[in-house]
Amino acid sequence: MRCPLCRAASELVAMHREREAFLCGVCDLAFLHPRHHVTHTEARAEYLLHDNTMECEGYVRMFEEKIATVEEQCEGISSVLDFGCGPGPVLVELLRRRGYEAVGYDPLFFPAADLDRTYDCVISTEVFEHFTDPAAELVNVGRLVRPGGYLAVMTLLHGEGCDFSTWWYLNMPSHVVFYSARTFTWIAGEHGYELVYSDDTRFVILRKSDTV
Repeated sequence: MRCPLCRAASELVAMHREREAFLCGVCDLAFLHPRHHVTHTEARAEYLLHDNTMECEGYVRMFEEKIATVEEQCEGISSVLDFGCGPGPVLVELLRRRGYEAVGYDPLFFPAADLDRTYDCVISTEVFEHFTDPAAELVNVGRLVRPGGYLAVMTLLHGEGCDFSTWWYLNMPSHVVFYSARTFTWIAGEHGYELVYSDDTRFVILRKSDTV
């Protein structure tokens, strides 16, 4: 099976609830067989089950923490795109309250965002694991980041020795690709970024080259 990120041959490493999980030896991406990808209708229904609103204190607190990290690690930010904002653009509202020019985009819920411009920072929270074609999506997202701008990604990272047959992050049907810290190092090198921050668990920040 070819890796959907780097296209290298990958090895079957586990069965998770009768779904085949593969691991790439080049970029360290783990992924499910394409036959297990869900439809847009199924994905939309899954998202709507979440309580992702301003009334959910834990959800808001998580975003406040991520915004604080971005502000600590990134310079010269005024415009921000929330890529994959979901049905309730909480992050956009929190950013606007802090004075940022913030826009939310989601192909299922907010498809009308301006994607013909670039932003100082693109933030994507709990989105990258849904990409059925991560190689193509990284190109699409990269076009939205200005030269010298930032891409901040939140997705749970797998580590060495991860047991994909029992890992809970595979329980959600629309989660189909899984990254590690090494995957984001590979992405940085191949897509013109510098890795400027990683908590080694679920949040990374990449800085796009000034010349890309």
